[in-house]
Amino acid sequence: MSSLPVTLRALGGTGGLRRVLAAYWFFDFIEFSAWLAIILYCYEKGGARLAGLSAVVQLVPAAIVAPALAGAGDRMPRGRALVLVHTGVAITSLLTLAALAFDSPVWVVLLASTTVTTTLATVRPVHFASLPQLARTPEELVSGNALSSMADGFLRFLGPVVTGFVVAFSGPWLVFVITTACASIAALLCIGLGLGAASEEAEAEGWTAALEGLVALRGDWGSIALLLVLTVDFLIAGALDVLGVSFSTKVLDGGTEGAGLIIGAVGIGGLIGALFAASFARRLILAPIIAGGAILEAVAVVSVATMSTLVPVMVALAVAGVGGALTMVTGRTLLQRATDDRILARVFAVQESTTLLATAVGAVLAPVMITQFSPSAAFVPFGIGAAVLGLVGLLLIRSLDARAVVHPVEAALLARVPFLALLPQYELERLASNATWLDVERGDVVVRQGEPGTEFFVVGDGVFDVDIDGSARPQLTAGDGFGEIALLHSVPRTATVSAASAGRLLVVRSADFLAAVTGSEDGHALAREIAASRVERDHR
Repeated sequence: MSSLPVTLRALGGTGGLRRVLAAYWFFDFIEFSAWLAIILYCYEKGGARLAGLSAVVQLVPAAIVAPALAGAGDRMPRGRALVLVHTGVAITSLLTLAALAFDSPVWVVLLASTTVTTTLATVRPVHFASLPQLARTPEELVSGNALSSMADGFLRFLGPVVTGFVVAFSGPWLVFVITTACASIAALLCIGLGLGAASEEAEAEGWTAALEGLVALRGDWGSIALLLVLTVDFLIAGALDVLGVSFSTKVLDGGTEGAGLIIGAVGIGGLIGALFAASFARRLILAPIIAGGAILEAVAVVSVATMSTLVPVMVALAVAGVGGALTMVTGRTLLQRATDDRILARVFAVQESTTLLATAVGAVLAPVMITQFSPSAAFVPFGIGAAVLGLVGLLLIRSLDARAVVHPVEAALLARVPFLALLPQYELERLASNATWLDVERGDVVVRQGEPGTEFFVVGDGVFDVDIDGSARPQLTAGDGFGEIALLHSVPRTATVSAASAGRLLVVRSADFLAAVTGSEDGHALAREIAASRVERDHR
C-alpha cells in the first residue's frame, strides 16, 4: 500500500489506524447532525429566539467542561480513552433520543443535548493524540491528519443535509437513533487498540492554558486583533445555524431540507478554500490576505439578503466558506511567524478556547437580528460586522508582518520531504524557524544505528550513505529526510547515515518535529508523551 498517495497512506496502515479513522468519520457525522437537529427542534418549538438560546445552552457548558474532560483522557491509555469518549457520545445520544421519544419538556431535551455536545467536544483532542501511536511512518501520520481534516470539511456539508431531510421526514428523534448507532459503532471500532499509557506530566491545558495565553498577549494589540479576526468565521457559523433555518422556512419555503443545504454549503466552501489558502499562506505579506478573506466572507454573507432561491444562496455561502478558510489558514500562519515560540501553544489555546464562545455569541445575536430586521436582512449586520472587523484588524495586524520571522529557504527545503509537504504552511514555517543548519565533512557519521535519536534531518546539500545491519541502502541527496522513525516510535536509530561528501543538513529537534506532524495545537506536550512511550506494536 506504499504506492498510495501520501494523503491516503493511512488507509494502508495498521488495522487500528484504519479503525480509529473510521470512528472519527462517524464522530464527525454525529457532531454536525446532532447539533442541527436540536436547533431545528427548538426552532419548531419556540422560533429563532429559542433556537439561539439552545445554542448557548449547549455550547457554554461544553466550552467550560470539555477541556477538563479531555485532560483527564490524557492521563489514561489512549485506546481506553477513545472507547470511553465514543461510548459517552452513544450514551448521551441515547438519553436525548429518550427525551425526544417521550415528548419531554424542552428544558429536558436541551439538558440531554448539552451532554451530547460536551462529550462530543472531548473526542477530537483524544483522537489526534492517538494517531501518532498508531501510525508506523510519518507518511501514515500526516495522512491520518489529512483524512481527519477531510472528514471535518465533507461532513460539515453532509451532516446538515442528511439531518434536514431526516427531520422533515420523521422528526429529530430519528437523527438521534442514527447518532446513537454511529457512536456505538465508533466505540466498538476502538476496542482492542492496545495503545500504551500516556504521560502523567502535569501540563497547562484548556482554559488554564488560555488564561496563561491572555496574560502573555497583554499589550500585544496586533496579535489580539488577529485573534479577533479569526473568530469571525465561528461567529458567522453560529449565527448561520439559526439564520439558515429561519431563512429556509420563511423566505425560501424550503423547510428543514433547505436549511440543511444552506448550512452545509459553508462546509463545501471551506473545503475548497483550504486548498487555495495553502498557496496564499506561502507569501511574505499576509495581513492583506487575512483581511481580504474576512471581507470576502462578509460580502458573500450580505449578498444572501438579496436572494430568494436556494441555489444562489448555497453558492454565496460556499463563497463565504472560502473566505473563512482563507482567513483561518493565513491567520494561523502569521500567528506562527510573529509569536514567540515559548508562548505559542498558550496563544493557540486562546484561539481554540474562544471558538466555542464565538459560535455561541453568533447564535445569540441571530434571533435578535431576525426580530429587529427580517430573516433576509438579518444577514446584513453580520456581514458588515465581519467587514469592519477585517478592515480595522488590517490596520493593527500589519505590524505582525513587519516583525514576522520568515525562513523561505528552510521552509522550501522541508516542503520537499513528501510527508512534510502536506503540512499547513504555518506548521512548515514553524519548523523552519526553529531548525538549525549543520555542516558536515566527508566521512562524518551523522547518526549511528542503535543509538538514541533526538533530531530529524533534511539534506540541504551533499550526498549521504545509508547502512542498515552492514547492508548499503540508496544514498540520500538534497530534499531527502531521515531520522523520523526513532522519533515517532521512541526506538534507537534504525540505520547509520554518514557523509559521502561534504554537505549541509537542516536539523529539526524532536519536540518541534513531533509537534508539527501530530496536527494538534498542544503538540509539544504530545511530543513528550510519544518520546517517553514504549513501542509495543503488532505487525512490526
